Amino acid sequence: MNNKRDWKTWMVIGLAVLAVLQVLPTFVPGLPSAYTSIFSNQLNYGLDLKGGLELKYTVDYKKAISDNTNKLRDTLRSRLVEKWAEKQGKDAAALTDAERKAARARFVVKRTLFTTLEVTFTDPADAALLDDDLVDTIDLRFELRKEAGKATLFLADKAVAEIKDEVVNQTLDVIRKRVDAFGLVEPDVRRSGDADVDVQMPGLNERQMKTVREKIGQAAQLTFRMVVVESKVFDGQRDAVEQYKKANVSKAKTLEWVTDSRGAYLRSQRKSEIIGFVKTMKIADEVMIGYEFVEDKDPSTGEVKDRYYRTYNLQSTAPLTGDNLTRANVGYGDKGEPVVNLEFDSRGATIFGDLTEKNVGNLMAIMLDGDVSSAPRINERIGGGRAQITLGGGQSVAQQMEEARALVTVLNNGAYKAPVIKVHDIEVGPSLGRDAVRSGFLSIALGFILAFLFMIAYYRQAGIIANVALLFNLVLVLACLVSFNAALTLPGMAGIVLTVGMALDANVLIFERVREEIRSGKSVRNALDLGYGKAFWTIFDAQLTTAIAGFVLMQYATGPIYGFAVTMLIGIGCSMFTSIVVTRMIYTWMLESGKISNELSI
Repeated sequence: MNNKRDWKTWMVIGLAVLAVLQVLPTFVPGLPSAYTSIFSNQLNYGLDLKGGLELKYTVDYKKAISDNTNKLRDTLRSRLVEKWAEKQGKDAAALTDAERKAARARFVVKRTLFTTLEVTFTDPADAALLDDDLVDTIDLRFELRKEAGKATLFLADKAVAEIKDEVVNQTLDVIRKRVDAFGLVEPDVRRSGDADVDVQMPGLNERQMKTVREKIGQAAQLTFRMVVVESKVFDGQRDAVEQYKKANVSKAKTLEWVTDSRGAYLRSQRKSEIIGFVKTMKIADEVMIGYEFVEDKDPSTGEVKDRYYRTYNLQSTAPLTGDNLTRANVGYGDKGEPVVNLEFDSRGATIFGDLTEKNVGNLMAIMLDGDVSSAPRINERIGGGRAQITLGGGQSVAQQMEEARALVTVLNNGAYKAPVIKVHDIEVGPSLGRDAVRSGFLSIALGFILAFLFMIAYYRQAGIIANVALLFNLVLVLACLVSFNAALTLPGMAGIVLTVGMALDANVLIFERVREEIRSGKSVRNALDLGYGKAFWTIFDAQLTTAIAGFVLMQYATGPIYGFAVTMLIGIGCSMFTSIVVTRMIYTWMLESGKISNELSI
């Protein structure tokens, strides 16, 4: 039992030391570089305290669905021509222009609504060519309804809602990646409402604000570029990387120079670290650097062993773009393994065929903006406007399927190009600046001092113990904010003051329960056991109801309200730990060491 208590005591002491080390760089400038290389994060301040840029975008998901429906119309017409030719015993690829034109005239496909296609058959017998299986090969989300000589493909409300969420989340992911690439301190990018995206970036200067506005406003671009292994951009750069890391300890903690059979490349857990070094290099105009996010998984368990970004040397020109891609979907190869099937329009088919013919044996990078989503090897010329991407070996079928679906989502992000419309753009000056920070910390300090004095005056020795836990609670909350890289806002400061009151309330409940047990004649040890036991559920219920309110605020609120909710939830967890666990541990130590025996100062 004693060994167990010792283990818990050392765990709490270790947590306290770690929390102090975590918050120290925020309040003590000029610490040694060896220290800051380990504890480099500092407490960040929100827009209301530091100023910066606040943007809001709305995603026109209806336009995205409409554009996709138009592409579906072209694909559907081509598939119907192929099935008609097959029925006639002809090869669709061998049809003459006149035959193809006549076949296309048999099927009139019109988009009537942004979610609906109407197919009219000049020969009612051709209606049998269009069935659910054909629709499923094009887009599983569309449903088929047939009438005499006519058919309608439509999206149900549930499918529209799913596509809307997919488009908005894809846009959110693109914006988040772009903001992360700037390497800015604590950007806050989140979905707001039905189809809006909020972006808050504290502490930006005018030049950074201009860059952010330009980059975020660009439409996501899907491109196909060849990997240029022979460019050897990073060969011989090992010493330069090490020098850069020494000069930028906090900005390049995980940057590495790596080499394999294809040459040297950079890798890091943060994309911004690689970008920072690449900016110091002189790179030829015909080469660009692409970045791929890699998850190394255990082939047998599927557990992720490592996550990092890596570089690719790519052609600066993109011979093929997402404008030429009509569809990407998951299929199965000759051996039953998951693959990704691509379909291009006529122009894209010609470009893709020529490109693959000239680059057999080379890697082709499929990119969304500057990120490489996949880099498959070209094994042979791929013609006919259709291509198939096989996935990495050494993975289970489930892992390959997961990767295939993720890649299809990225590829169809080019097909579902949702316009992003800026609806809100404000340069926020710090509402109270340094005075706000000073006043906020003054309010926290004043609240703590008054709480300290009250607890000591009313509960004597027990009040001192509660104060120790209260101080630990404050350090722990700040350490959590620093660890999560969360920004402290003015409402967040109010949340900290609130948690002080909640922690005091928990201690008051415990102490009053202990007093009652002592008055009833219980020994000190029994009074403490019963007091903590009876007060626990009352404290838990009160904290739980407050936490539920905090979770609701965090889910549906943004900006200062969100900051308040996050700080309050962290404070609830910390106050429960310090009020119940830490104070009880102190009393246990005092009992076992003989500091208290028959009388309790409470």
